[in-house]
Amino acid sequence: MKGLFARSCLYWLTIPMQLLFCSTLSANAEEQSTVRFCAPQNDVYPFFVTQNGELTGINPEIIRQIFESEALQGVELVIERRPWKRCNSDLERGAVDAMIGGYDEQRVNVVYPTKLGFELNKSAVSTADVCFSTITGHQLDKVKRGISTQKPFVVGIEPGFTRQHSIDINPKWVELYNPVEKYRMLKLGRVDAIVQVCAMDSDYAIKTKAENAGFNDFVTLYPPYLSNPAYVVFSEKFVEQNEAMAKRIVSLSQNIDKAKIYKQYQVTY
Repeated sequence: MKGLFARSCLYWLTIPMQLLFCSTLSANAEEQSTVRFCAPQNDVYPFFVTQNGELTGINPEIIRQIFESEALQGVELVIERRPWKRCNSDLERGAVDAMIGGYDEQRVNVVYPTKLGFELNKSAVSTADVCFSTITGHQLDKVKRGISTQKPFVVGIEPGFTRQHSIDINPKWVELYNPVEKYRMLKLGRVDAIVQVCAMDSDYAIKTKAENAGFNDFVTLYPPYLSNPAYVVFSEKFVEQNEAMAKRIVSLSQNIDKAKIYKQYQVTY
């Protein structure tokens, strides 16, 4: 089919207007009309949240705002929800086109903004800031001592949540598979603190998952002890066929109004 198309273009070589039209068709044919974006099936507040059957949250709002741009006019965004591990594996084998994720230099068959010519520190879609949350009383006192003196303290954390932290603290991690269990264990005094996303891009303090779920009496310790930047990550297969589009997506991600999105999740006092 490509050979036949090329020959038809060559046939009109003597007619400049037809040649220009033919070349335009060829260029447009290379770019996809849809982009398959992978999102986790389960709620991951505040990044992916299901409300009334519709997927919302910070990341979907950011991605939708990108695809509403004139630069991507005619390109349809399709959000496909899958288990998070499958999102990662499907991206690597090209079964989906893109997702939002943290940087991992060990990953294969994926393309980060750096491979497209962008500086990593300038191409983060968003940066999640992570805090310890605890309860006023002996637990708060123990966490403060642990942070200031490197004495160990027990922290409840969900599997898959990063454990990177400052060398100045020495938490003992306890994996708790159910987020609600994490909050209850803190209330019962079984852990001294839990890990929660507490702000975005350092400037926007947001409701923690505990607050959003209706739990109260929690104390969030600022400043955040860890910041996790996230990027639009593409499959190699997608970039091979749509490199120009991938570059447009990264460029657009640097210029959207994220503050408008974050304010929907901000803490109000």
